[in-house]
Amino acid sequence: MSDKPYNLLITRLSAIGDCIATLPMAAAIKAAMPNARITWAVSCAARQLLEICPDVDRVVSVPKRYLRTPSDLMAMRRQLREQPLDCVLDPQSLTKSAALGWMSNAPLRIGFAKPRGRELAPWMNTVSVDSDPELHVIDAQAELLRPLDIVPGKPQFNLNIPNDVSQWAQQHVMESVGDPNPVIMNPGAGWDSKMWPAERFGQVAAWLRNEHKIPTLIVWAGQRERELAEQIRQVSGDAAVLAADTSLVQLAAVLKQAKLFLSSDTGPMHLAVAVGTRCVTLHGPTRPELSGPYGPEHISIQKARFDGTSRQRRSADNWSMRAIEVVDVCAGLTQMLSRSSRAAA
Repeated sequence: MSDKPYNLLITRLSAIGDCIATLPMAAAIKAAMPNARITWAVSCAARQLLEICPDVDRVVSVPKRYLRTPSDLMAMRRQLREQPLDCVLDPQSLTKSAALGWMSNAPLRIGFAKPRGRELAPWMNTVSVDSDPELHVIDAQAELLRPLDIVPGKPQFNLNIPNDVSQWAQQHVMESVGDPNPVIMNPGAGWDSKMWPAERFGQVAAWLRNEHKIPTLIVWAGQRERELAEQIRQVSGDAAVLAADTSLVQLAAVLKQAKLFLSSDTGPMHLAVAVGTRCVTLHGPTRPELSGPYGPEHISIQKARFDGTSRQRRSADNWSMRAIEVVDVCAGLTQMLSRSSRAAA
């Protein structure tokens, strides 16, 4: 290609985990097109991570309800047209994401065809890519690069955690649990239907201490998760300790210290994968082969599955998560710890 920068916009507005799962798209573009300049439109806290990703040149903050507010709508239109765009990649493929590409006046706007493309997105984008609905989200998003003749290699996340943050995380973990590489768990989830009972997390933490002499650190965000973390600590008999309240960048640094990470299908899970930490993940209303931790080095546990619509799965109770017993999780952790022992031998 010529030396002229090729200007692209990625419209992955939310959620945090989905934004993290889209980072390999930016890395693949930069690897294939070193002169590309990538702008990313985002409306969630994942902005913190995009700002430490060397593959992203510019981050544009989008108000969450910009389509309903004329002043926000016009402000976004002006901002997106400040520099001419050659291409928009729309991995979210909803009306709110596709509208940004449409307003940018970019001549090439690539998104998903149905069923991944929803609402008005398949009509607002100029190219709609068919995608196998059985693909993991990371592999599916790689298909959007086909019209650009880009064939991605192994997914790369490329988060440059600042040295001072890494040093803080190392010190915090050691001071909290007396071990530089504990098991780290997160009890939260974006949907109630993806929540595993806090008392079971606590029982797992007690088992890790009693059977393996491994401490547990609980990461959390917000008051609800803090209350769950405190419940886990109490059930565990203080085998589990609460981490400090962290930013997403600090959380990335803390997760990088983990021997293993345990959670349901949630944003911190994707962040753990991005920083190279092996995961044991719990699934009920979502399928691990589609949205779980990417790669064979992880273990996903699912004992029951709810196959309703996205809305039905989101609004259900957590019966499919409760099907996972403490013994199932302990077995998964034992398998992962055994792998670690063999690798160290």
